[in-house]
Amino acid sequence: MKNGVRYLVLLAIIGLIVPASYAETVKFTFATTNGPKDFSSLAMVRWQKAMKEASKGELDMTFIPGGALGGDKQLLQQLTANEIQLHVAGPVVVHHLLREYQCMEAEFVYKDEEHGFRVWNGPLRAELNKKLEEQYKITIIGVGSRGARQLTSNVPIRKPEDMKSVKIRVTNPLREAIFKACGALPGPLSISELYGALRQGVFDAQENPISTIWGNKFFEVQKYIDLTSHVWSYWIVSANKGFIDSLSQNQRKIFFGTLDDAIGWLNQTVKSETDTLLKKMVATGKVEVIQPDAAAFKKIAEPIVKKFAAEKCRPGILEEIAKYE
Repeated sequence: MKNGVRYLVLLAIIGLIVPASYAETVKFTFATTNGPKDFSSLAMVRWQKAMKEASKGELDMTFIPGGALGGDKQLLQQLTANEIQLHVAGPVVVHHLLREYQCMEAEFVYKDEEHGFRVWNGPLRAELNKKLEEQYKITIIGVGSRGARQLTSNVPIRKPEDMKSVKIRVTNPLREAIFKACGALPGPLSISELYGALRQGVFDAQENPISTIWGNKFFEVQKYIDLTSHVWSYWIVSANKGFIDSLSQNQRKIFFGTLDDAIGWLNQTVKSETDTLLKKMVATGKVEVIQPDAAAFKKIAEPIVKKFAAEKCRPGILEEIAKYE
C-alpha cells in the first residue's frame, strides 16, 4: 500500500515537472505579399528572431514573404481559417473585409503621419477590431509606419491632367474613382504581380510608399517618381484571434513585447530611410523625381472622398477622423 502511494506521488511530481521543463513549441506561420527587402518584412524577421530567442525557442514563427501563399485576399481567407496565423499589409482589412472603414486610408484625410497614428491606435481601431473579430476571427495587433503614398509612372505627372489615359494600378474603389476623375484608367492587381505588369506595359503607373517602391524594385520598371503624397499609409499587422487566445500569459507577454520592439524599429527606419531610399533610386539613373501640384490633386479628391464616405462608409467617419488632428 505504501509503495502504491509513493508511486502515485511520484507520478504526480513528474506530471508537474515535465511540462515546465519541456514546454511544447508553438509553431505558426506569418505570410505577406510584401517583398523580402521591404521594411515591413525586415521588421517581421527581426521580430521572428527576437521572439524565438526571448521564448527560448518556444515561439517558433515561419515567415513567408513575396506572395508565395497567395495575394492579400487569399491570405486574409487563410487567416480567417487559421491556415496562417499572421499577416502584414497596408490596410487591406478595410478594403477587402470591412469597406465601411475604407476612409481610414483615404486621400488627404490625414493632416500628417501622427494624425493617422492617432486614428489607427484610437477608438476607431477598437471599433474596427470588434467587427473583424466577430465576422472574420481576425484582430489587428500592430500598426506601423509606411509613409506617404507616391506615384510612379512612365510619363511625368505634374498635375492631374497629366494622368489622362494613363493605366494605373490601384488597390480600392475609392482610389479608382479619384484617379478616374483625373482622367486615368485605373485597375486592380495583386502587388506580387505588379513588377511584371509594369515591365510588360500592362500598367503605366502605380502608387505606393517610397519604402514599398524600393522594396519591390518598381523603380527599375518606371521612369518617374511623382511625389503626390496623396495618402498617409500604415502597415497593419493582423492575427487570427483564436491563435492569439491560445497563447499562454507568458507567451503573450513575449509575443507582444517583441512585436512592439519590431514596430518601433520599423517606424524609426521608415522615418530615417525614406529620403535615403529616394536618393538611392535616383542614383541608379533609372528614375527622375517629379514635384507635382499636390494641392490640385487634393482639390479633385476631397469631394469624391466626402461623397464616397456619405454613401458607403460608417456614418460620421470623416468627422471622427478629423477629431484627432
